[in-house]
Amino acid sequence: MLTLEIIGVLLLLVGVLIYAIVRGQLQKRAAVIPGQAERAARILIVDDDPDFVKITKKILETHGYETESASNGAEGLKVMRSAPSKPDLVLLDIMMDYITDGLDVSNAMQRDPNLKDIPVVMVTSLTGVKSQELFPSDEHVAAIAWLSKPVSPELLLQTVRTALARVSEVAPAGVPA
Repeated sequence: MLTLEIIGVLLLLVGVLIYAIVRGQLQKRAAVIPGQAERAARILIVDDDPDFVKITKKILETHGYETESASNGAEGLKVMRSAPSKPDLVLLDIMMDYITDGLDVSNAMQRDPNLKDIPVVMVTSLTGVKSQELFPSDEHVAAIAWLSKPVSPELLLQTVRTALARVSEVAPAGVPA
């Protein structure tokens, strides 16, 4: 009788292990950029809130994305310009070293031919801000989406997937559409 219980427990453990492996593979597949060679999408998180960065990295990495982080706009631009390959997406806080740090980074990215094609998701802790028109700037902000903190894991993942899918629909530079 005892051996049947042990066999039952072992079968249950094997089932849980198989489930975990399959789930991990499916999550990694979801993090791949559609239409590109199989590699995990790289996401740069530019935010001065270490708790937000830690939680966001954990959520994204758990779902198969590669992440990097920077704690302010200048550091974010440095990471983008010095990395061997550009990030596929930037999550960019608006208020860091100063109130429009993120907006300035977005504008600098648009002026830089090597960075202008990287999609940006703007993140703000200003409650209820859903649009770039509400910020103290008369310049266009090139953001593919806007998120308000705190961001639920589901909304974060949905926004990242949508942003990466939209980017993959655009033909690469120099390639006729």
